[in-house]
Amino acid sequence: MTYTVIARDPQDNALGICLATSPLGVASRCPHLRPGVGAISSQCHSNPKLGMLGLDMLSNGVHPEQTLELLRSYDRHFDYRQVGIVSITGEIAVHSGANGKAYTGHMTGKDFIVMGNGLVSRKVVEAMHEAYGTNSGEAFEERLMLTIEAGFAAGGEPIGQRSAGMIVGAPGGRPRVDLRVDVTPVPPENGGDAVIELRRVFDAYRPLIPYYSSFWPDNPEVQWTEWLEREAS
Repeated sequence: MTYTVIARDPQDNALGICLATSPLGVASRCPHLRPGVGAISSQCHSNPKLGMLGLDMLSNGVHPEQTLELLRSYDRHFDYRQVGIVSITGEIAVHSGANGKAYTGHMTGKDFIVMGNGLVSRKVVEAMHEAYGTNSGEAFEERLMLTIEAGFAAGGEPIGQRSAGMIVGAPGGRPRVDLRVDVTPVPPENGGDAVIELRRVFDAYRPLIPYYSSFWPDNPEVQWTEWLEREAS
């Protein structure tokens, strides 16, 4: 009951995942990212162990396709899962289980996967695929956000989305973005949606990405409000 984009930015080898779903707290169990190694989403009756084991395999040089097959042999309920893998070199592998709720499916492109389950139709995945491809001129995080918004605009899940998240990290450090909406303050039945809320959170945080990822560790005396004022002047 989730739709997701998993991608690698060839500009700086950043990896990213952005996703939304109708259950709560999706970012706490589905996305798994290790900067400099790979990004995995385990969803559709998610099994978080698949993400953790998969990242360990990728870090030891196992190809994503082989990683996927090893995960299949590990998990006896694998046909209930949807798993997407993008490595730091841009290699990909994806599995959409036969027991996923309709519609369940995926599409791929260079350095990225879009996938979903329990969606209104295949048009959700198609819209995401088109959005990621046509927004190559945008910053990586904005490109991910536009992709998930395209899935939302195409109908997303029939009952709407109650949680969403984005995680992005480049080699050599912790994730530079790790945002989540664990439960949207206004539920879909009252006109709200976690995708709308994630856009609000992302737009507020976006100017601070360079502050927290590179500036602040060596400039502890400069608070974020002061830094924003300096940047705006």
